Amino acid sequence: MAEPKLLSTEEIARHNTVKDLWIVVDGQVWDMTEFAPEHPGGIGLILQHAGHDASQSYNQVHAPSLLPNTLTTSKLVGTHDTSTISPSWSKPPPQQNPKVQLQNEKPPLSTLISTHDFEAVAEKTLAPKTWAFYSSAATDLVTHRANQTFFDRVWFRPRVLRDVRVRDTRSRIFGQDVEMPVFVSPAALAKLVHPEGEKAIARAVQNK
Repeated sequence: MAEPKLLSTEEIARHNTVKDLWIVVDGQVWDMTEFAPEHPGGIGLILQHAGHDASQSYNQVHAPSLLPNTLTTSKLVGTHDTSTISPSWSKPPPQQNPKVQLQNEKPPLSTLISTHDFEAVAEKTLAPKTWAFYSSAATDLVTHRANQTFFDRVWFRPRVLRDVRVRDTRSRIFGQDVEMPVFVSPAALAKLVHPEGEKAIARAVQNK
């Protein structure tokens, strides 16, 4: 069996694009060009380490045998010549630093994943009286708690290792086609939350 090809850091670093993508994992150099678009976690995670050492990120979530068992031997380009490592190449890939979030500051809309997230943000950012008004319900809250209980009975069937880059949230509510299964009920005093009140709610529903 032929000895694995010894590859310099400079050579590995040149393969750092979507169409030509190499990574280093535990000293082995793998060609991920064909596999990256099919990666269940998305191509971005692999592209972040293109032309660099991905050992730390890989070993945090994968078994050592996953790459050899998933890819063909032809994708094993060679081994990394560690004597050629430069200080700049050793630096971890750039990552976006999270912005410090103040207790009463609304986070970016893109960070809110579910309707529960909106409720949690509202509780922290609305005035106490406004939150008390919107988080309450009629009299003893019996129907309010019942609605929550019935909603919690709806479970999603888990489907692991699926490509979720393209998603479709369209559904039907009361016979009407909707872009996402969220119904906005009429509510009074919307200007307690936003100066435009109900107009802002209607515009958001129309746009989304």
